[in-house]
Amino acid sequence: MKSIITIFLVAFTSVLIAQDVNMQTGTVNQCGGVFYDSGGEFGNYSNDENLVLTICPDNPGQKVILNFTEFSTQLNLDVMTIYNGDSVAAPPFGTFSGVDSPGLVQATQDNTSGCLTIEFVSDAGGNTSGWAADISCLTPCQVINSQIDSASPTPNGDGYIRVCPNEDITLTGSGTFSVDGTGATYEWDLGDGNTVAGQTATFSYPNPGVYIVNLNIRDANTSIDPLGCTNNNLINQVIQVATEPDFTGTQAANPVICFGGSTTIEGVVNPVEFINDCTPPVADTTFLPDGSGAQYTTSIPVDCFDSAQTLTDPNQLIEVCINIEHSYSGDLDIFIQSPHGQEIQLFEQAGGGTYWGGANDDNSTVPGTGEQYCFSMSATTLLANAPTEINGTNPPGNSWVPGTYLPVESFAGLVGSPLNGDWTIRIVDNLSIDNGYIFEWFLNFDPAIQPPELSFTPTITSEGWDPDPTITNTTGNVITVEPTAEGQYCYTYRVTDDFGCEYTEEVCIDVLPELITEVPSNLFVCDTGAPPYIFNLDSNTSVVLASAPNATDLVVTYHNSQADADADVGAITGLTNYSGTDGETIHIRVEYLDSGCYEVLPFTLNVSGQPDINSVLDIETCDDLSNDEFEEFNLELQTLGILGPQSSTDFNVTYHLSFADADAGAGVLPLLYTNTSNPQPIYVRVESAGDSSCYNASVNPEFLLIVNPRDDASFDVTPTCDGATVNTPILTPGGTFTFNPAPTDGTIINPITGEVTGGTSGASYTIE
Repeated sequence: MKSIITIFLVAFTSVLIAQDVNMQTGTVNQCGGVFYDSGGEFGNYSNDENLVLTICPDNPGQKVILNFTEFSTQLNLDVMTIYNGDSVAAPPFGTFSGVDSPGLVQATQDNTSGCLTIEFVSDAGGNTSGWAADISCLTPCQVINSQIDSASPTPNGDGYIRVCPNEDITLTGSGTFSVDGTGATYEWDLGDGNTVAGQTATFSYPNPGVYIVNLNIRDANTSIDPLGCTNNNLINQVIQVATEPDFTGTQAANPVICFGGSTTIEGVVNPVEFINDCTPPVADTTFLPDGSGAQYTTSIPVDCFDSAQTLTDPNQLIEVCINIEHSYSGDLDIFIQSPHGQEIQLFEQAGGGTYWGGANDDNSTVPGTGEQYCFSMSATTLLANAPTEINGTNPPGNSWVPGTYLPVESFAGLVGSPLNGDWTIRIVDNLSIDNGYIFEWFLNFDPAIQPPELSFTPTITSEGWDPDPTITNTTGNVITVEPTAEGQYCYTYRVTDDFGCEYTEEVCIDVLPELITEVPSNLFVCDTGAPPYIFNLDSNTSVVLASAPNATDLVVTYHNSQADADADVGAITGLTNYSGTDGETIHIRVEYLDSGCYEVLPFTLNVSGQPDINSVLDIETCDDLSNDEFEEFNLELQTLGILGPQSSTDFNVTYHLSFADADAGAGVLPLLYTNTSNPQPIYVRVESAGDSSCYNASVNPEFLLIVNPRDDASFDVTPTCDGATVNTPILTPGGTFTFNPAPTDGTIINPITGEVTGGTSGASYTIE
């Protein structure tokens, strides 16, 4: 019956009374109030009524809505018909009588008038309480289309925007409105979960990939959606963000080189394809408890295809795979359902107690071991006809062999379904007792159906090494580098792709320190006439490393051949007690920290008797003006004569003031020595350079140091008519007289007596 609450409301507001409409013949324009039968809020309608009322909206473009809250007429005798328009000529929604309420009735979008026409016919045999319906109007959503007005960077010929990671993109868009865009709001969906409000958006993507951007517009009409009506189209602006190329293989032939060495470095770059990963996710575990007619579902969301893309060929769905264990396959029917509800059957009850996978058949809920069963149109055998194997526990039993099988119904039953949306596995458990688990399930589509714009491969447009002064040669993408000092040297390979993105790869090499060595000494031992002859090879280690600034980083080994030293094999052990032979060559390998950077230095072993001391003459010199009998002598002038044919590198010669010192190797005189007596006897020691015990010392003085006194060479001269005579005799025989300078006039001097003849009168002559 009609509500008493309405009476209460009337007591407080007269506005509602003005908005109420009783059934009558005519047309009203309003979007509020209550529509009653002809009896109004409290009375029944009358007999023999035949009324037609058209209710239209207040404003053009609106649609009338009637929401019937009460409805009661004589069944099949008193009938209401509602038409979708402004007359009974419009299409009817239906006829209603009894308690069959029309419910909510709304003028449709194609109803341009927005009106509803109500026809009511009653008979003469009685009436009831009639109806009450709330009147309202909505403004239908207008057609809104979004568009891009400008883009930076500009799209390419295919309409895609191509950018580098983190490169700014600016899009400006607008909308076209079939009615009015006043108060509209704009929001860019960037395709990565982020949005930007406003008609202009500046943004970037840090990660390579493909992003689909849309401009979402809502107007101020909230009559249908409280957020406003949205646009009717998708821009689907494709933005491709370049992948970083692969520099694998860009490397030095030798990342560590020896001082003064060189190496080549090859630049290798390959573009990296971006493949849209449209592999649907894998569903989680689903328990299949006992049930008789119970059904269980598990779904996978797919959202990587074009929004309007559908399955057009059954072979585009490659397979549906289930990892399952169940102890009674005769229980189950299994279906795959598309996002729009299309469904085909994969498996129909078969096999009775045959297991799925490694089932646990002890009536507990402890999971068994799942096995994977796939369904594909490429298979040839139904799972019901599959072979079996022994599997499972409690007890083990026959189980379907895992593999790929034909579905019971063709995938053709799914053709036409959208690819995006929730795909669902539905399992019907027809019998009680047994249970099982679906551990996971998945489906795979043919990759060829993916939109081509969602995958791409950049093209490398330029590549090369940055200039560097240590690059000595460039051949294509291979450089030869030869640094001139130790340390680390880095080289940059720079590439650009057709997205305009620049990438670099740096390759560094290490140049090891220079090997600074000295020439090793030949070693000597005295020939005792009875081998072995023992040499201390290690004595040369300190010799060759004497000038090395990094001696602790150098590895020194001794080898019997150049080949062994080069190969770093056959290192001699027992260096301090090596049994060698006369003339044997030993090779020292000096290497930096086992790096392969090394130098080989040879020396010889010598077995010989005591060295010889050859006779030499005394060293004589004239005294200086002091005539004190002491002068400096260069003793080294005697060394070559004392050694004679013996090598100066194999023997050391020292000088002494006594045999005892020479024999003991003590009191060695400096090579520039000033005598302490005149004459000074000098003793000599000749010692093997490699064996200090092998020596010879002179028992008697080997030579003398003699300082001769200066002579008095003064004289007097008496001029004559044509020359001169010397009055003072020469004190020391052997002196001679000479002119200084020699005259050119034919004057003659006697070199013995100093007498000058043939001189020119008046001329001056100097005699020495």
